[in-house]
Amino acid sequence: MSKVAFACASLGFSCEWALRAGSSEELLDRVREHARCAHKLTDLSPELVQRVEAGIHPAS
Repeated sequence: MSKVAFACASLGFSCEWALRAGSSEELLDRVREHARCAHKLTDLSPELVQRVEAGIHPAS
């Protein structure tokens, strides 16, 4: 399984949070938790989920 990575700043937030995960599904779950805790977003809109998915890339 390939690891994937994501940086919150890729969505335009002034945020240094980034992570790596074993799958896109795991990563999206962790992004949802981060969005709730750090940015007070209680739910991710379909548009925001699409932007997150577009920002996921293979981990180096």
